[in-house]
Amino acid sequence: MTMAIPIPAPSVSVFNADYSHLTQVDYRAAVSMLVRKVAYALELHDPPRVLRSPSFSIELPRSLMLTDYVHIPYRRLADHASRAEILDRDRRMCQFVGCGARATTIDHLLPRCRGGGNTWDNLVASCADCNGRKGDRTPAEAGMRLIREPFRPASV
Repeated sequence: MTMAIPIPAPSVSVFNADYSHLTQVDYRAAVSMLVRKVAYALELHDPPRVLRSPSFSIELPRSLMLTDYVHIPYRRLADHASRAEILDRDRRMCQFVGCGARATTIDHLLPRCRGGGNTWDNLVASCADCNGRKGDRTPAEAGMRLIREPFRPASV
């Protein structure tokens, strides 16, 4: 007895009207886009793969091009944190031990001049006095300790 090996459904690349890659969709979504005329076939399979029904047949594409340009909003990098996000994460409290003041600035633990970035684990909330006292040094070099290590919130 021979068993039929299921053939995985081909995925179809979808390109915006400016030729920028948008996504991958399954063949059902690709056929739907072709029938609704929101996209046209950009590249076909060789040899052709044809989807047939009693009243309709269509050649499956390898890639589709949208007929109209779709604007994609800017996506910020998930690892980068804004000033407001850092202040909210640290509850607007200076993160240096012994201070307890209200934080009005953010401080880079590894200074930007040494390659430190605007990432969740390199930024802490700080008061202006502690930020100025630390300067372009690491907390260890400045003899300062943190209340808690910076972290990336689960909600981001």
